[in-house]
Amino acid sequence: MVLPRPGQERARFVPLQVGARAIGVLELVLHDHQRPDAERERLLTTFANGAAIALEQARLTQEEQATAVALESDRLKSALLSSVSHDLRTPLAGIKAAASSLLQEDVAWSAEDRHAFLIDIDHEADRLSRLVSNLLDISRIEAGAIKPIKEWEDVGELIERVLRRLTPRLADHPLVRQVDTDLPRIRLDAVQIEQALTNLLENAAKYSPTGTPITVEARAVENGPLGTPTLRIAVTDQGIGIPAAEQERIFDKFYRVTEGVRGVSGTGMGLAIVKGLIEAHGGRVGVESISGQGSTFSVLLPLTRDRMRAPSPSRSGVLAAEETPR
Repeated sequence: MVLPRPGQERARFVPLQVGARAIGVLELVLHDHQRPDAERERLLTTFANGAAIALEQARLTQEEQATAVALESDRLKSALLSSVSHDLRTPLAGIKAAASSLLQEDVAWSAEDRHAFLIDIDHEADRLSRLVSNLLDISRIEAGAIKPIKEWEDVGELIERVLRRLTPRLADHPLVRQVDTDLPRIRLDAVQIEQALTNLLENAAKYSPTGTPITVEARAVENGPLGTPTLRIAVTDQGIGIPAAEQERIFDKFYRVTEGVRGVSGTGMGLAIVKGLIEAHGGRVGVESISGQGSTFSVLLPLTRDRMRAPSPSRSGVLAAEETPR
């Protein structure tokens, strides 16, 4: 350590203050033979004051951000408790009522009645299971734990699997298929994409009048919106639509459109899960909607160029468009 000669300062320490409160110290190292003067002292004081103000503003900004995060966390917790508590009670109440009826020894239920009670229990248990699955999916998405296990898939067959499985829940809506039959195979996590498509179809049925059609479209685009060859899957309904002011928020967790919606329950998790699953695949999800006329939800997934011209070996043709009456 080199010590300064007697009478020579090698460093100065200037307090950084905001009002009467010190928030730091500025160390100024002096060159050899440098002597302080009035102009340099004024510049040093000005710099120290500016640094103190900047540090204080940074601290206040950090505190403001922490407060905003805490408030948003509280809002999400309240929304979760409000939505989930209602949706948990409803299937549980149905299961309890049906089971209690079956246990009544003073009533001679017919075989048809007992079968109806068992169907109610089965349906409500499925509903409860879907709610728990959605909660787990949201938690995994929040934690960044969604890791697609990708394999080559035939998208046309994937869509058909989903539609067959949802037949009971989509029974009130004619289904229109507009699926290119020469779609290239694509690497994706079939379970996750099926879940995303299921959520979109159930959402379309939930917010559409009985008897209105739901259209499922799938096609490949060479110069797609993602800047690469793109697979576009779209679900279109003729439901209540979404106000323009709310279209940017419908993919937020626990957010639900309330305008024009009556008697429709939900937790606001379905579209947030779709967004998380599709983005985990490097894709995007969007919506086009007009209030009172319906909505189109589009899923965009990147295609590899070497597969754009490789049609699925099990499918051939140009376009399959059919309407399935219900």
